[in-house]
Amino acid sequence: MHFTDIVSYSVGKHQFRYGAEFRHGKLNEFYHRRGTGKFVFDGSAGPWAGDPVTATETPLTKALADFLAGDVSACDNFHTVANNFTCGSTIAVGDPERFVYVNAFNAYIQDSWQLTRKLNLSYGLRYEYFGPMQSDKKDIANFVPGTGFVVQDGGHPLFNPGKNHFGPRLGFAYQPTAKSDLVVRGGFGVFYDQINLNPFLDFRPPVAAPSGIQGNPFGATPVSTFSRDGYNWSAVQAGNNSIFPGVVKCSNPLCTAAVDSAGNPVSPVPKFNLYSVSQNFRTPYFYNYNLQVEKSFGHSAIFQIGYVGSQGRKLNIVSNINQGGAFPNFGNILQLNTIGTSNYNALQAIFRTRAWRGLSTQFAYTWAHALDEISEYRGQVLDDAFNLKADYGNSDFDTRHLFTITGTYDVPKAPWASSALTKRVFNDWQISTVMNWHSGQPSDEGRLGLDLIGNRYAGISHKFDPSFGVQWWNPAAFCSPGGSACPGAADNLSRNKFYGPGFGDVDLSFIKNIPITERVRIQLRADFFNLLNRINLSSGVGSVGSTCSPDPVAKTGICTASSGFGQVTDTIGDFNGAPAIGPGEARNIQLVGKIIF
Repeated sequence: MHFTDIVSYSVGKHQFRYGAEFRHGKLNEFYHRRGTGKFVFDGSAGPWAGDPVTATETPLTKALADFLAGDVSACDNFHTVANNFTCGSTIAVGDPERFVYVNAFNAYIQDSWQLTRKLNLSYGLRYEYFGPMQSDKKDIANFVPGTGFVVQDGGHPLFNPGKNHFGPRLGFAYQPTAKSDLVVRGGFGVFYDQINLNPFLDFRPPVAAPSGIQGNPFGATPVSTFSRDGYNWSAVQAGNNSIFPGVVKCSNPLCTAAVDSAGNPVSPVPKFNLYSVSQNFRTPYFYNYNLQVEKSFGHSAIFQIGYVGSQGRKLNIVSNINQGGAFPNFGNILQLNTIGTSNYNALQAIFRTRAWRGLSTQFAYTWAHALDEISEYRGQVLDDAFNLKADYGNSDFDTRHLFTITGTYDVPKAPWASSALTKRVFNDWQISTVMNWHSGQPSDEGRLGLDLIGNRYAGISHKFDPSFGVQWWNPAAFCSPGGSACPGAADNLSRNKFYGPGFGDVDLSFIKNIPITERVRIQLRADFFNLLNRINLSSGVGSVGSTCSPDPVAKTGICTASSGFGQVTDTIGDFNGAPAIGPGEARNIQLVGKIIF
């Protein structure tokens, strides 16, 4: 349901505009995440775990052997620190389907005031309200530390979103010269952000925990999330036993007693994994600001340079508040809160030409730096729940340098083409190009849990090897804490410290327009993507192998390439889900015919 209305009118030098909006959004959540279980086989559980790595006995073949033997990995220190918390097994049992809704309201007033011939001011105020997620079926139970489970209803909202969300806006445009060929623009505003429901209902945690608030073992339709590690698949199922029990529900808010689906008491009470929404959860907001200078050169060229900045506050962060064992009767307790921050600064420069002898171009360069604690809105948990700033570092999408060129050239008409046929063949041609180059993006998302003990590029040529890709880092420069090569060391690498490969792409198009009537024309075109056939390797989170796999016999802790550590093994299009035809993939040619009317 959506109602909106906007009114605008002019009075003298003022152009007023004001409006309001109400939104009632409904969401039917039906994900059965981990309903069939998740089991990790990584080669560390079977008797072959300590064998030295050879050409035939690799970490991958060991993992396959564990799978065939049914040996599920254990959640020891190696897995929870050096292997990015991936271990053991977990399952969610019960009905997670929920029907929720959210109400939102905003209103604003603004004025554009032509103060003088040279100066224009724009200012206004916007009010935002984003209500908490709600359900009428009393099937949302939130775990509140110190209180226990609280079922959401009209008297117990999931969180208090706050009602003081006023966002002022101010902007200006100033022409300092009489020629009107120089303009200075600037602006500042506070912007509140619509709350994303994915972290509430579909977080997809990397640890054994519910995928959202609907996964708690309390309320009208409880869901039990169990975890188990370090066992043999066949052994635990002997005698018709199950690896995991059925739905077990907490009998009271503090979960000191539990019953099964038939109402029979369960003892001992399982160590449930829980999901929580902090009572201090608030609406995220941003400070956005910019300053631009624009200079025109005649009627055909414009140069613009400026600064763009943004700071985010009260951003979504999920942490495991039971990381230190404060709640000994429970397992992992993931809590969604709004303690995150972000910072973005950029220098932007653009040079444009407009229809200069048939050529229109744009050259753009951006230098930027983005930082935060967590960039992803789901699937990522703070490394240390009690040290937020330990994860403050380069954002997952941080791209320091970006240079683009776009151009369109209208080929002049052939003066010797006089007949209807020659005009159709040799006139109305156009050449268009898009060129894009940018530096790589961070590849590690979370902290690697390793020590840097050498030059990560020593002996590395970055030469492409058709058998696997590119060795991007030197594995011997990294050490897992506790090994003889780095005794007593703790991981000293900040989050997103290292970057993946850069990107370069040149696209070229030849276009022929054939007029049929005044309103109808045929367009024929040939598009060449990645004209230079550059190998664009994957970049961004997960693009560079980060599983250390030190030699279990030597126990030096030094990483090896046997599990792909430091290797880039995919191209950027395939990595992003568009193999062969995605941006930056191998050269491909597209022939197109269009009827435009």
